[in-house]
Amino acid sequence: MKNIILQHFDGKLRELDSLSLENIKAYAHQIGAEHKLVEGKPFRSHLTGPCQKVHCISDVWDDYDNVLMLDIDVFVRKNLVRDIFKVQGNGIHGATQVKLKQKLVDRQRIKPGNPYWAGSIYKFSREERQQLRSALPVNDSWMDVFNKPYQFEDEGILAELAGKVNFPSKYFDFKWNQCSFLPDPENAYMIHIRTKKPGHLNGSWENGGKRDKIENYYELAMKGVI
Repeated sequence: MKNIILQHFDGKLRELDSLSLENIKAYAHQIGAEHKLVEGKPFRSHLTGPCQKVHCISDVWDDYDNVLMLDIDVFVRKNLVRDIFKVQGNGIHGATQVKLKQKLVDRQRIKPGNPYWAGSIYKFSREERQQLRSALPVNDSWMDVFNKPYQFEDEGILAELAGKVNFPSKYFDFKWNQCSFLPDPENAYMIHIRTKKPGHLNGSWENGGKRDKIENYYELAMKGVI
């Protein structure tokens, strides 16, 4: 099997970006996969940076059996030996995705039975990528509704493509992209660094306040988690 892990960034790399690249590149080597940083706007030049992650389904990767696209603030937990390419699923679907998916359903962009993946991790086989690409029309204007920061972006585009081809809903265990502020990060497989601080306040793990992502990274590094 020939597999590749992609990460995307448009602009000058920051400290956390470089650390993530180093971490994921080492993991790719460990599991026998290739790794590549995708830069700029290779998918559609007029779309936002996050939308460029849809480039993971482009035909330039058709030599690869499987493609994994990760955000550039994702880290593999220290000493992880599990191979994500041997895990069934295309992405994650947590409480946030449930709410966002419902918005697209209410707008009649997708149907309730269609998948909706978080934008931090996508994994598709060659056949799945070709299936999703088959739904791309010649006119790309339909994507404009997602061409605004925090307006679904890549998540919306891929959800619509999946809906057009009746793509099945296959999700990873959330441990493959656990948010950094959630409890027990040492039991996660991959950790998505967020601005929220780890902490429990007023009955929620999402109420610990916020700080720069790099501070949350270093806290986990000091604890030996990543």
